[in-house]
Amino acid sequence: MKTSLDLEKPSKTPLRLSCKQAALLVSLSFERRLSFRECVSMRLHLVWCRTCTFYGRQIKALRAIFIRHEEFLHGTPPASDEKLTDTAKKRIQDGIDRAL
Repeated sequence: MKTSLDLEKPSKTPLRLSCKQAALLVSLSFERRLSFRECVSMRLHLVWCRTCTFYGRQIKALRAIFIRHEEFLHGTPPASDEKLTDTAKKRIQDGIDRAL
């Protein structure tokens, strides 16, 4: 399966994407790092297309739900970006100690 922007005929304006191409790039952006051109094209499209922006938010939310569900099923700890910082852990422990 091709995953580049050549899924459809190239447009007359090189950075202008169809919604189909933008949706593909939004999905791919969660799987791999986009090239500079892909990233710029996608962001330009998202500036003016509310539907694709909403689609991107939905994909991001669904991805987070699936990751949490997978972690729950396998008993793995939360992703590193969801862990508390050492400062936050210390504040919680201090609060617990004061309450006891």
